Amino acid sequence: MADKTPIDTINLKGVKVWVKREDLNHPIIQGNKIHKLKHNLIAARQQQAQTLITFGGAYSNHLLATAYAAQQAGLKSIGIVRGDELEGAEERWSDTLKNCQQFGMQLVFVSRTDYRRKQRSETVRQMLDDSTFLIPEGGSNADAVRGVADWLQTIEPQLNQTPTHIICPVGTGGTLAGIVAGCALNTWNCQVIGVAVLKGLHRVKSDINQWLMESNPGVTRSVNWMISPDYCGPGYGKLSDEMISFGREFKAQVDCPLDKIYNIKSFYALSHMIQQGEIQADDRPLIIHTGGLQGGML
Repeated sequence: MADKTPIDTINLKGVKVWVKREDLNHPIIQGNKIHKLKHNLIAARQQQAQTLITFGGAYSNHLLATAYAAQQAGLKSIGIVRGDELEGAEERWSDTLKNCQQFGMQLVFVSRTDYRRKQRSETVRQMLDDSTFLIPEGGSNADAVRGVADWLQTIEPQLNQTPTHIICPVGTGGTLAGIVAGCALNTWNCQVIGVAVLKGLHRVKSDINQWLMESNPGVTRSVNWMISPDYCGPGYGKLSDEMISFGREFKAQVDCPLDKIYNIKSFYALSHMIQQGEIQADDRPLIIHTGGLQGGML
């Protein structure tokens, strides 16, 4: 069964590029989030959980997607939000946080130190019991990998050839791991390139390897994948002048909106790889638009 969202074809510096438009798959649980939450919600129902608990910053696509998905599934949700300075300061809340609350999510603001500790923090430990189901930051875990791999299998009928490269942005790593697993299931011989959107993703590489070991190590080991650290710019949510210039030029030429945090960096990276000759005119690159437009567009 083919996926419902389109694969657009654009010309990027003389190379025909396929763009999988997952920004169009859902108005709220947009992009990769709907796939990452799929098996997490199934697992929560199997465990008869009543409340989803997860983590995110003030502009987290994942928090918003979880709040909406929980409401639709008849579950409660709690969002552990980085930044205790936002406690009781609703006038400083992002639209993302306000929408999470509208979808019924209880927001718990914690210090950055407690946020780094995640479920090991005393605040979160006191919430955990048999009625709760914990989803990691960004929704990335083995269940998320399964959901993304399931989805990648559905897009094969949309392509008349196997891509030579698949490019996607990387934050917590679940989407990249799922694409690697999906390529193995599709028996696609292509290079998977994750574009880091923040610095220092050594732990993410370890997490991805662990998830792939849990899924099908004999198969996924044959997939050529990497995380490129070269396009994170000044840091998470920050853009270099070159990225901003690229984004404006892209917006003027292509009818495909890009968010400021994830996809602007992956599309910029692909453009630069083409310019450097790493991807050439006879290649067939596929770039995944992972959504996230609610966080703001360029």
